[in-house]
Amino acid sequence: MLIDTHAHIHQHTKEEWNDIVQRALKKNVCGIFTSGTSIEDSRLAIEMASIYKNIFAGIGVHPTELTQSLNTVDLVKISELAGSSQVVVMSEIGIDHQKQSPSREWQVESFFNQINIAKKHSLPIIFHIREEGDDYDARSARSTAISILKESSAGEVGGAAHYFQGRWTHAKELLDLGFHISLAKTLTRITELEETALNTPSSRILLETDAYPQLFKKNRSKWTEPKDIPIVAGKLAELRGTTINEVEAFTTENALEMISKRSPNVQSIINKSIAPANA
Repeated sequence: MLIDTHAHIHQHTKEEWNDIVQRALKKNVCGIFTSGTSIEDSRLAIEMASIYKNIFAGIGVHPTELTQSLNTVDLVKISELAGSSQVVVMSEIGIDHQKQSPSREWQVESFFNQINIAKKHSLPIIFHIREEGDDYDARSARSTAISILKESSAGEVGGAAHYFQGRWTHAKELLDLGFHISLAKTLTRITELEETALNTPSSRILLETDAYPQLFKKNRSKWTEPKDIPIVAGKLAELRGTTINEVEAFTTENALEMISKRSPNVQSIINKSIAPANA
């Protein structure tokens, strides 16, 4: 059994949902966390999770979706969504450093506020953070995101650095704060990432695809989907000199441990024969 701890499959057309889920199940991917990037998108993630028993929702506002700091009304809506029984993580939130990204002030304030909501609801956070060079603030001589994680005591709820592709020194800082490192298909092509894959304790590794509609790929069959998780597991097994079965076992255990109080529901569902809830 494998769990894709970070995807955006609800962003596909609803006509595709069932096929995507079935392709994943055929590859032994029995649990998928599909994460919202805005309030409305988070509602859609919850909707998909309410239809498919092996889909679980993440809610949050991605830093690149901000048009201002999240206001009181926004935060109330996010907190209400966080109380849904389909939600298992606060995701996707974080800090983005691309030139076209929204104001750093908006991002920092919104990241802090969403972490506080996560703490209120005992939800682990799955956060967006680029490699250490991109996250280094020369003015303060420190990592913006890591500083926020420290100052907010986000390690109390735990979570993971999603789609991690930074250096081992950066990964170690996050591990020391109590977070997991989530690896994706970039592990198969970024050789510098192998050091992190080898040094991270097996108890702190998660797998993901970050799957979303990849419209830039004209061939639909080449779009990344949760069915591709075994590719990541296979590469990780190869690097660590172990078996895919062992990787399946420890990454699934890690995912369940991360979501803590909400894990019994996930465990019971992914152990059953999965079908749409309305089937």
